[in-house]
Amino acid sequence: MNANEIKEVYLSFVKENAVFNNISDNHTEVITPFVDPFGEAIGFSVKSDGKLLTITDDGFTIWNLSVNGIDVTKKGRRRELLQSLLQYNGFELFDNAIKKVTTKSHLGQSIHDMTQLLINVYDFIQLSPGNVKSQFLDDVKHYFIKNENYAVFPSFSIAGKSRLEHRFNFVFISKGVSKITRVHNNITKQQVDTILASWLDTSEFRKREYGDKEQLYIIVSDEGFKNIKEDHLVALQEYNIDVLNFADKQELELKLGK
Repeated sequence: MNANEIKEVYLSFVKENAVFNNISDNHTEVITPFVDPFGEAIGFSVKSDGKLLTITDDGFTIWNLSVNGIDVTKKGRRRELLQSLLQYNGFELFDNAIKKVTTKSHLGQSIHDMTQLLINVYDFIQLSPGNVKSQFLDDVKHYFIKNENYAVFPSFSIAGKSRLEHRFNFVFISKGVSKITRVHNNITKQQVDTILASWLDTSEFRKREYGDKEQLYIIVSDEGFKNIKEDHLVALQEYNIDVLNFADKQELELKLGK
């Protein structure tokens, strides 16, 4: 199968396995094909006031984390990391509910953003306290922006063939090649799926803008790199996507440096 065929199969899977339930005239429940670390489907609500739409988890995510021993409401590093994820994806927190107000024309993108956000928030389950305290994305950003050995530009979005926008954390100009990166604390099966979906969906734009010279790198924490499964690495390498350990600064400079 070629890349377009694989993309169509994946997008068809998402379409066929996403469930939308009408709770009332102005409230729809969205159940995604993705699951949280406890094996439950990740879901949220779309509510209408007649003019605008609100995407919200109704406070379930923070409650679900709390009953499993992870408190992200107390002032400290965990809450700061949560706020960073919310800000990056354009959401806010109201009384422990994750929310975003949108319009009908942006509803598809907002549902896509909420799904990706909740997958990332549930990464809290996978993290050791040491990694949570490090505020990984902020550490990565600070390292690259302050280091003159890298020609780096911060986060940006690429529109895919599906008309959804896919977010990437950095682009490096390295040895005449555009190198696009995403940052993850660790690599799960769901992360592999979303990475590949984003990369395949944006293939036409990237070919038009970058030719065939651009590459994708995934930067992960030291613990995430040590725990990545071999089949996840193989799946990414099939599309020439490399996984880099943020702790290995020599390898980072070799692959992403000027």
